[in-house]
Amino acid sequence: MSLLKKSFLLFCCIILSQVLKAQDAPYTMGFIPASISEVDVAFPLIEKWHLSGQADLQLVTQGAYTNGNPFEYTQRKVIRPWIIYSGFKNMKLWLGYAHNQKYAIEEAGNYKTLENRLIVMGTYTQEMPKGSIFEQVRFETKFFDDRNGNHQTIPRLRARFGVNHYLRQSKEKPIFLAPNIGYYTELMLKFASKDYADEHFDIFRLSVYYTAGITPNIHFLAGVIGQMQLRANGTQFDVYYGPMVSLKYSVKPKERETFDSVDGGAD
Repeated sequence: MSLLKKSFLLFCCIILSQVLKAQDAPYTMGFIPASISEVDVAFPLIEKWHLSGQADLQLVTQGAYTNGNPFEYTQRKVIRPWIIYSGFKNMKLWLGYAHNQKYAIEEAGNYKTLENRLIVMGTYTQEMPKGSIFEQVRFETKFFDDRNGNHQTIPRLRARFGVNHYLRQSKEKPIFLAPNIGYYTELMLKFASKDYADEHFDIFRLSVYYTAGITPNIHFLAGVIGQMQLRANGTQFDVYYGPMVSLKYSVKPKERETFDSVDGGAD
């Protein structure tokens, strides 16, 4: 096991010891490489009402426990439209819907299902002299059929804390505009019926990334992500890790884009 895997595993175990109750059954652990690619389009709707919209397209691929290629299998494809209200100072409110087509991956224990989500999200951003700090709370309800064909409705609460560092731009004509280094941690709790899952803990996620503008309308993100997820059986942890990239086109030009709401992750 590489030093990176060992360090990440140790850190996640410390976090989990604070959020999970003790169980009699032993935990098992599996490592799965994954990649996340996303394309977003942001556009104004009714500017006098501070309303805008965004459409996200996401592709998640993965390997398996014994396959180190993060691009080996298609895990899911996502279409996610948003309506965004930005009339409050330093705060944005999001209302969204996500259409998740998930695919069967026998080697990793994944089954095919269609999952839909209704999402309400709020992001509060504090501007700093050379960066920003943001806190984000997301409430979503997941609708899908489990591997036994039973329909499940699972509310989930997500809390994210992130930091953006604005990098210095010294060249008169730089290659990239308004570059940033960002990172966040995110904790997700699920509230499922007892016949599906006993534990509330779902996912703990970490991400580090570089973001910048290609033009005032086009910005990109390139980074890495790692997460630990508890399967519905309550004893198996899957640790996903790998690259994430995102490209965002904004109809209205932006001086800086920090990707605070990017939904990178594999579940």
